Amino acid sequence: MTLNVIVTIHELLCVALLYSVFCRACKTCEKVRTDVRLAFALLGWVACAGIAAPLVWGLVPDLFGLALLAAITVVQLVTAQHWEKGVPDKFYKTGHAPRARRSCDSKGGCGHVS
Repeated sequence: MTLNVIVTIHELLCVALLYSVFCRACKTCEKVRTDVRLAFALLGWVACAGIAAPLVWGLVPDLFGLALLAAITVVQLVTAQHWEKGVPDKFYKTGHAPRARRSCDSKGGCGHVS
């Protein structure tokens, strides 16, 4: 693969990862466990840094780095179905998970429209 193709794949994966984190962040609030929010904040920060890295720091992604980035992005995409109706109940702080959430509900436990 040429360097341009590798960098393009890297950039696309970082953008997809950042978008997946953004979609989850839009559904979270102070009722969501702090460790969950921090994990997604860190993942989003790293995705942003990954977008800038080839342009700002001259990073040349290797194939293992691309594979790892692709695997994390795929995990985010596959688990997105669990976030369709809002934050999964297990990610809420104790006593803050919405009870008896129906499939026709349009709001998550944080009061945001899904």
